[in-house]
Amino acid sequence: MPNYLRWVKTFPILPEKTKDSEDGDNPEVTENEVLNKEPESNIGGDGDNPEVTENEVLNKEPESNIGGDGDNPEITENEVLKKEIKFLNGELEKEKDLSEKNLSKLRYLMADFDNYRKQMQKQVESKIEENRGQLFMKILKIYDDCMLALETLKNGQYDSTVVGGIRGIMTNFESFMKDEGLVEIETMDTPFDPNVHDAIGFVTNELAPDNTIVEVVRKGYLLNNKVLRPSSVILSKTIVTNKDINERDKE
Repeated sequence: MPNYLRWVKTFPILPEKTKDSEDGDNPEVTENEVLNKEPESNIGGDGDNPEVTENEVLNKEPESNIGGDGDNPEITENEVLKKEIKFLNGELEKEKDLSEKNLSKLRYLMADFDNYRKQMQKQVESKIEENRGQLFMKILKIYDDCMLALETLKNGQYDSTVVGGIRGIMTNFESFMKDEGLVEIETMDTPFDPNVHDAIGFVTNELAPDNTIVEVVRKGYLLNNKVLRPSSVILSKTIVTNKDINERDKE
């Protein structure tokens, strides 16, 4: 091989000139320009800003595909909201049912408590009346003794001033008992009533019908329209003779 060919072979092969390069402003490209030229970035495509920095690529958010054209099988946003609303409605119905049950229980408890309160109130009132009755029974014993003493004084030779003073005390006593709801039972010359009278004896009396009260041994009293102590009384009794029987037979 001739020496000049060997020398030519050592030169680098330059790229062939294209038609575009022949028509450009700088058709000639030297070997150094080809070797030193940096590769062009193709990030960003053929847009107005073909050059995209590395930070822009890293910070770019991925586009959401919710509500797309159906190519993505993921559930759409409307379907998610519908399911959530359906779930919340179900929970709301459960809470409503629980609230109704609790309200019903509360009503039953309130009714039971009201009945219990009324029952306790009646028991308390009954106990108070019982205690008052026991107290007035003791007072009546004292009153009976005072009345017996007054009758004894009236039949004896005692100063009328003393008798009048005791009678005044008894009047105040009776007024106090009346104010407290203690009322004397009317008995004299009335028919016998076993609900308010206690018969302790009989006497013959042709003027009074049978079983008529002719004498009161001990007064009876009502406390708030209830019998506290029945009246102890003596009743009239008509004696039937043979003459009366014969006259009835003739009639």
